[in-house]
This record gives sequence, C-alpha cells and structure tokens, in this order.
Amino acid sequence: MTIKEIIYKAEKRFKKIQLIDYLYGFQIQPNTKFTKGISRKEIDQLEILFGFKFPWEYREMLLTFSNLDTPTISINPEDKSDIQYNQDNFFYNYPEDYDKSRWIINEIAENKFEAESVLTEAGFDVSKIVGFIPTYHHRVLVVFEDKYLSPVISVWGSDIIMFGNNLREYLKNELLRI
Repeated sequence: MTIKEIIYKAEKRFKKIQLIDYLYGFQIQPNTKFTKGISRKEIDQLEILFGFKFPWEYREMLLTFSNLDTPTISINPEDKSDIQYNQDNFFYNYPEDYDKSRWIINEIAENKFEAESVLTEAGFDVSKIVGFIPTYHHRVLVVFEDKYLSPVISVWGSDIIMFGNNLREYLKNELLRI
C-alpha cells in the first residue's frame, strides 16, 4: 500500500469516526482531512536543518501531506462538558516544530542502549544510523545511510518499541487502527 493509498483510506475512515467519550486522551475528529504536502525545495531545506538526507518514503510522505486540518479533541469521561482541543500539530511540522521535538531526541540519547536493542532485534544495523526525525508525539523515524530503510520507533523514556518496520507500516498503525 502506498502512502497516498494509506491517506485515502484514513480519510475515508475519518468520515465514519465515532468519538469515544468514556476514555481519556486526544482523538481525531470526524471528517478530518490531510493538509497539502510541501515542495521538494522545502524538503531539501529541512534536510539541511536536520543535517542528513531523508529516507525516500519520508520525502514521499512530505510531498503527499503535511498534517491534519482539524485539531484532535479530548472529552473528559467524568464531565462530558469538559472538552479540550489540542492546538499542537498532529504530526510535527518542520521547521516550526524543530525545537519543540528535541525532547524526544534527548530521550533516545539517554536510552541509547534500549533503542539500539529494539532496532537490532528487528534486524537493523544500528551502526548505519545517521539520525532521527520525530514524527508524532513520541514516535520517531530512524534514518539510516540506506534511504530505502525507514523504521519508526515509539519512545517513552526507556520503554522503546518498534512501531513500524517502515514508514508505511507506521502510518497504517497510526492512522488506520483508529
């Protein structure tokens, strides 16, 4: 499944979303759509900001979409009238979210052993990592020398798991499991 196909299926799914008012946490709202992607020139500038070339799938993702057009919503299960809207972007938008996303890079540095163990167990050669791109809250795209690789890990302190062996698998996990 291509990134465009994932986005198409996700938008169809978003049309039918029923908000869950008995669970804490932010949710994607019904009828949410993806915003337009960015240009190749803007992607090239982001690569300069990050200091490395992006994986091919991440470039495709950035060309296809940049974010969601509607803020996520949280309904307090104990008081249904207590509704909050998350004003942060669903996905990190760069360059404006660059500084805001640095916290997770620090978490990876502090928990390098755990991160490398998870990636090694999944079959990746951690000696070939060139960097990390925070994608959403505590999800991080791992960038390798080989631009055909694009695994995504979920990082919460030392609790680090694989969230997708590639970016497409990650997007399916994040957007189609709703």
